Amino acid sequence: MPVVELDMMIALVNSSDPLHEGADRLFRAVREGRLRSVRIAVSALLEYELLLRSRGVAEAEVRGDLRAFTRIRNLGEQPLTTETVALASELRERHGLTYFDSLHCASAILFDGKIISVDEAYDTVPSVSRIDPRSLG
Repeated sequence: MPVVELDMMIALVNSSDPLHEGADRLFRAVREGRLRSVRIAVSALLEYELLLRSRGVAEAEVRGDLRAFTRIRNLGEQPLTTETVALASELRERHGLTYFDSLHCASAILFDGKIISVDEAYDTVPSVSRIDPRSLG
């Protein structure tokens, strides 16, 4: 199964997000073991932290959220390695991805070639397959 990126994390914690219900179903399926071998990109955790900090969220709340994600049963982490960073650079050059999208995409490619996201930017990268979370019913 795939790597989860930022959009699903935000949707999970924000009940007014249009994707909240789908994110809740996704992470529940992971917790219950119905979706296996799902990982969260460490780059998505970094992007999440930066987003919250830019909004003035207290450090304790940021830490709490990050730890809550990593405590989701059956959810692994896809590490941020030198190989990930180098591949992300290539993806930015070849496909015009944003900085964080390129890191998430590289993480997915190095894991199993699949990413769960609504972001259609990944569709331009032939070496990754995007799974729209709304299709996970």
